[in-house]
Amino acid sequence: MTKLTPEQQIALKEFGTCFLELPIVIEIFEDFDDLRFNRGYQSDPQCMILTGEAGSGKSFLIQEYRRRVNFSSSSRRSEVPVLITKVSSNKGLDNTLVQILSDLDTFGCHQIKGRIKVDLTKKVVQELVKSKVELLIINEFHDLVKFKNYQERQVIMSALKFISEEANIPIVLVGMPWMEYIINDSEWDSRLRRKKHLSYFSYKAKKDRDHFRELLVGFSKRMSFDSRQILHSKELTRALFAVCRGELRQLKSFLYEAYKMALQNHESTLNKKALAKTFDKLGCKHLERNPFEIEFDEIPIPVFLFPSKYNPDALEEKDEIVPVKFEYIL
Repeated sequence: MTKLTPEQQIALKEFGTCFLELPIVIEIFEDFDDLRFNRGYQSDPQCMILTGEAGSGKSFLIQEYRRRVNFSSSSRRSEVPVLITKVSSNKGLDNTLVQILSDLDTFGCHQIKGRIKVDLTKKVVQELVKSKVELLIINEFHDLVKFKNYQERQVIMSALKFISEEANIPIVLVGMPWMEYIINDSEWDSRLRRKKHLSYFSYKAKKDRDHFRELLVGFSKRMSFDSRQILHSKELTRALFAVCRGELRQLKSFLYEAYKMALQNHESTLNKKALAKTFDKLGCKHLERNPFEIEFDEIPIPVFLFPSKYNPDALEEKDEIVPVKFEYIL
């Protein structure tokens, strides 16, 4: 593999970490800002639910918000305005509470695993208040509530309610779309008034294609080539959509590899040939042919049919989630 120059390494890293402020992103950031602001004027903090299929950009979005707020904050290092904690798969409430303490860099958090739940919950409240947390974001929340019976879910939701009220902190629950239907808690219905969903991009209608092209234009502008990019041309737009099926993470991952290959080969732009080589390198299990090497009308268009579903009766882990379903049209 050809080594990259220091300048090329910087350019590649800037692209790999770039963040595009799409309209839905701006709306969600405004919601987060409102939640933090309102806590100073309400006795019962508002909360929020943010859903999206795998790869829709949920994790990258919340990490970017945390980075902006915590980086710009003039507070001391011990203060954490925005805290993100991630639920480990198949772990329970106690593990999640311990993870919150760990994310707060609370020393000795491993020593409190054996305590009863009410003590652990109170400890979380104390540390959140101490660290001046203004917004608690729980990522992959679906992993905390799936395969739990009604009573177990009630315990989880009651604990989070206690933490939110006692620490006066709004909580954002982030996860798969189906998690909303298994929370089923009347006490949280009034709290989760703010709901946002990150959808996959679409190609079927003209406005959807235009929206996807705008995304490609945004990525093009973040590549340091001398020549103007043509990623949003009619042909490449269709081919790139066929590769990613409207999934933001897949698209960015593919473009990153293509960009890296172009830099290594000292290309002046990211052209169709480079994209075709990237496809040959990475492959794509839902496409039989390289979409950058066939005629425009032969490139299959993925159409989103059904969202992912939760299967509470699954006997094996691989059957827990019924994946999203697409059909392919020409």
